[in-house]
Amino acid sequence: MSEAFWNFSLEFYAAPGVEESCLALQDRRGADVNLVLLALWAASRGRLLDTETIATAERIARPWRETVTEPIRAARRALKEPPAGFDGEAASALRRRLQALEIEAERLQQMAIAENLQASGAHAPAEAARGNLALYEAFLGKVFARAPVEALLAAFAGRFASFGGSTA
Repeated sequence: MSEAFWNFSLEFYAAPGVEESCLALQDRRGADVNLVLLALWAASRGRLLDTETIATAERIARPWRETVTEPIRAARRALKEPPAGFDGEAASALRRRLQALEIEAERLQQMAIAENLQASGAHAPAEAARGNLALYEAFLGKVFARAPVEALLAAFAGRFASFGGSTA
């Protein structure tokens, strides 16, 4: 199951507007991109999440995110412009390695949260996507900006059928 989630995430994240929308929710609203993607992956299978599933995913993800992924991300972002006196090419090479580590950390987080997925099935994917994102937004207690959410839903509507729609 987790490999299907990862494959969905890689393909969906590459769709136009998805990366920017996910990062806007992450950087401006404190959303975990993997939980956003979990909401959409479940929806691609016609599954609705419940509050307990979101809470479990967050409980599993938070320590990993805070102690592993976020520090790697912070270091990678800091190297966009290396400090004076540092070799720019060497810093860029390190930044690329950190990016690969960050992606691997994200994959491991997805594996962990996918193992605990509980969702009810047989819903229209577009309806499930909107419902799952709204549930995650409510769980965080933050209002998501409409533009990134609508961009994600539009990308989802245009692509979800290509993800197989199985309920596995």
